[in-house]
Amino acid sequence: MIQLCERCFAPVDAATERVYRLSHIESADAAGEVTWREAIVHVAACVPAGTVVPAGRWAA
Repeated sequence: MIQLCERCFAPVDAATERVYRLSHIESADAAGEVTWREAIVHVAACVPAGTVVPAGRWAA
């Protein structure tokens, strides 16, 4: 599964890059059961969203 940084949308390899793992409440029901949504962001500053070019798609 490809993980994307929540700030810059660039692919993240959590095995080789330093990342923060964030948990967001997705939903909660009347019984108090909570569904969590996990996200990750780079520890280092991110490039502006949309400026990362996928490998193999460089303009000539």
